[in-house]
Amino acid sequence: MPKNLPFEIIDDILRRMPVKSVKRFRAVAKSWCSLIDSESFIKLHLRHSLKSNSNRNLIIGGLGVYSIDLDSLDKAHVIKPPFYYKSVNGISNSCNGIVLVMSDPPVLWNPFSRDYKVLPVCSTEFTAPVESYSKVAYGFGYDSRNDDYKVVRVVEFRHKIAHIWMGSEAKIYSLKSNSWRKIDDFPYPLPFLRGNWRVHVNGALHTLVEDTDAAPMIMAFNVETEKHYPAMMLPPGVRIQGGVDVNLDVIEGCLAVVCTYRHRSVIWVMKDYGVKESWSKLLSISPPSIERNDFVKPLIYSRDGDKVLLNCDDKRLVWYDLRKKTVDDVIVESLPFVFYAEACVESLVSLSDRDEVKKLGPGPQKKTRAYKMRNKRDDFLSEGFKLVL
Repeated sequence: MPKNLPFEIIDDILRRMPVKSVKRFRAVAKSWCSLIDSESFIKLHLRHSLKSNSNRNLIIGGLGVYSIDLDSLDKAHVIKPPFYYKSVNGISNSCNGIVLVMSDPPVLWNPFSRDYKVLPVCSTEFTAPVESYSKVAYGFGYDSRNDDYKVVRVVEFRHKIAHIWMGSEAKIYSLKSNSWRKIDDFPYPLPFLRGNWRVHVNGALHTLVEDTDAAPMIMAFNVETEKHYPAMMLPPGVRIQGGVDVNLDVIEGCLAVVCTYRHRSVIWVMKDYGVKESWSKLLSISPPSIERNDFVKPLIYSRDGDKVLLNCDDKRLVWYDLRKKTVDDVIVESLPFVFYAEACVESLVSLSDRDEVKKLGPGPQKKTRAYKMRNKRDDFLSEGFKLVL
């Protein structure tokens, strides 16, 4: 460690850098490596990125996996997962830089640190009703109280002909315990968009439930308490009826409702969680800004908050200006012609104990000549770094 550079300054500089750069600096000196790998630094780095809206990316799924820097939005960079990945495998919402890949078995993955963890096999114990078929849905959330990442697996059974919901079996996976356990079955059906429901807000997974005996309601499953509760009603005037498609979404940590009509799409945002009076109409967009019957998904706000980045029907990205009510196409080099996108912050968050986390790269090395030369290079970099600063 350079003697003329205070440790606090080094810490402050490193926490502002993107993950790829930070990981490079692990080779500068052993003390740097210890700092970067420490739990306290990992949390400080994440907290700074979230607070400053820095190190933000779009994770693009579908025909391969890509990342797009949200500060430039210039090019889609290919990410090669360090595990077997099929294009049909969906990718969930992001929690602190971690995503869930809905493969068989599912995989927790940090696309930026390249850590990943294959989840244990989860069997179904529920006896399937006669004349039924089953579908599996996954939800992914963060338990802040226990600093744990959890995956909810719900197997639903529906009638083969009428497609009526007949029951379900629910289990939850804890990253800390690395195991599945049974929880109370979900008392309501789930949407099956790409096999997951991705609306994780305020520590809960949210679902739009249509009940023939009552008005549609947003239900929530708290990943901390592992309990269900009615979250809130839909925005005023929003009705689920013929010709209208209503979906839940999330933008910048706020619950959103997207209403797709035949000739326009309207997005509502709940500014104060759980307060029904805080529903606010964010935007209304229609042709020629979008194609007729296009589904619209909000992704992020611009840094000044004047624009919203929208995914239009999984085919193009546009900036919608909230003040001017205008749309600008975003041209991204190498963007697939069909895709889905999730906003994701870069993080160094690890996936469980180091001996359980699989990493891309060589295993333990013996102290060969190359190993000794690398140590000399690290000492050289450590001395040279103070000249750069």
